[in-house]
Amino acid sequence: MKILLIKLGALGDVLRTTPLLEGLRKKYPNCEITWLVDGRHRGVLDGNPLISRLVSLEAGEGGWANVSYDLVINLDKEPEALEAFTAARGAHKRGFGADKQGSLCAADASSDYAFRLGVDDELKFKLNQKTYQEICFEQVDLHFEKEEYRFSLSARQSALAEEALTARGWQPKKGARVVGVNTGSGARFAGKRLPVESYKSLVEKLANGLGATVFLLGGQDEVERNAWIKKNAAAPVIDTGSHPIHVFAGIVRTCDLVITGDTTALHIAVAVRTPVLAYFASTCAQEIELYGRGRKIVSGIECSPCYKRVCPIDEQCMKDMRVDELVRQADEMLRKSTHDKIRLS
Repeated sequence: MKILLIKLGALGDVLRTTPLLEGLRKKYPNCEITWLVDGRHRGVLDGNPLISRLVSLEAGEGGWANVSYDLVINLDKEPEALEAFTAARGAHKRGFGADKQGSLCAADASSDYAFRLGVDDELKFKLNQKTYQEICFEQVDLHFEKEEYRFSLSARQSALAEEALTARGWQPKKGARVVGVNTGSGARFAGKRLPVESYKSLVEKLANGLGATVFLLGGQDEVERNAWIKKNAAAPVIDTGSHPIHVFAGIVRTCDLVITGDTTALHIAVAVRTPVLAYFASTCAQEIELYGRGRKIVSGIECSPCYKRVCPIDEQCMKDMRVDELVRQADEMLRKSTHDKIRLS
């Protein structure tokens, strides 16, 4: 059984699709799975034992288009993915496709619900209660049974993360709880990160009020923001810096709790099984599966969710997010936490 799975990006979406690999292998035990991904995001799939072949989208790599597959699955709506889906040779095709006019459509009846979520705001924003995993499993006629994200983090990568933290001034203390505060959000949607002053207040209350060791998390886009928070916060804080994805994941796994918006750090935390306190406004909280290891704080603002790229009211939803409530829930989670920093393979 040869299967082609097309999921190009973004990085968080690629990660949250990995539970499907286990579902497919349960149904087709001897299958060979080829995953077609955008080269920018293939790092989160490297070393995944459930993938037979990992192929970047770049034209001609691996000759994937010349292979005849028993099943072709496309879970991506981007034009490049639709083109790849059309070009792929498959006895059966599931997921998203393009009609004769080149417009996005459901390639089969099982994907009709997923397609309607993209065109019906009432269904997506108000009525739907299914997680992303439940939806994509349904697209291939499978039932989601809480299959976990699959992400490989080697001992060497974990060691590099510890080295990076040590270089930034971290000295582990017995009994001390580590809280990672992710300050990034990406640029695709508004309403996914707090004002910088809120982050400053948050780290102060976590460190001074709860006695937590606070890590500032982010990527290259957060370097200046995190430097400002560290400089101005009236509390000790570790600015972890910007790192390749596996080193970042190792840092996240070191945390006992991660506080973040709906962005890559959330999915990394889920993947490495670090408890997460996630806040939502512009995106749909109900689509996020936390596997019983997290909590969600959802904005009550009337216009939420919206999926707007530019907010017409200056991201009021994020300004209204109460820091004290984040701290209260973080305190409860830390008290109840039995987080075991398991080794991932």
